[in-house]
Amino acid sequence: MNNPINFSFTLFVPALFNHAPLLLLASDGGVPMWISKAVNLAIFLALLYWLLRKPMREFFATRLAQVRETLDRARQERDAAQAKMNELNARLNRLGSELAEIKAQGQREAVAERERTQAEAQRDAEKIRAGAQREIEVAKQVAMADLREFAATQAVDLAEQMIRRELKPEDDARLLQRVTDEMSRVA
Repeated sequence: MNNPINFSFTLFVPALFNHAPLLLLASDGGVPMWISKAVNLAIFLALLYWLLRKPMREFFATRLAQVRETLDRARQERDAAQAKMNELNARLNRLGSELAEIKAQGQREAVAERERTQAEAQRDAEKIRAGAQREIEVAKQVAMADLREFAATQAVDLAEQMIRRELKPEDDARLLQRVTDEMSRVA
């Protein structure tokens, strides 16, 4: 039992597995039980530290690097989100003026469209008026020609009726003689 590792192990193992008093410290009967348990706990913790210090250091170093990386990524994402938020705020601030400009442009276009439509309607009305005027003139000329024809036909009919009523057989012979004389002069 001169080896310190065996000594620690000898002190630790019985307390660990069956909670028996320490062999060396509790053998003479003068050491209280709580002291032997405290020494046993200290040995256990020292052994635990000695065995786990390197893996724990690596674990915590890795974990710290992951946390820093996550924080850096979160900071970058926050900065990107802030930049996007600033851009959106700027666009929202411009939105009022853009809406006013769009509204003014729409009103200008509506006025221009109304004027264009009125001018086009006026041109169409003038075309219709001119076409109607031409149709009226043509209808007037046709009606005048029909009226002349009707008047001539009526005058001829009326003259024929008057002649038939007033023409006597001696007038008929005299008229026939006159037509014959005029034909002989022409021939």
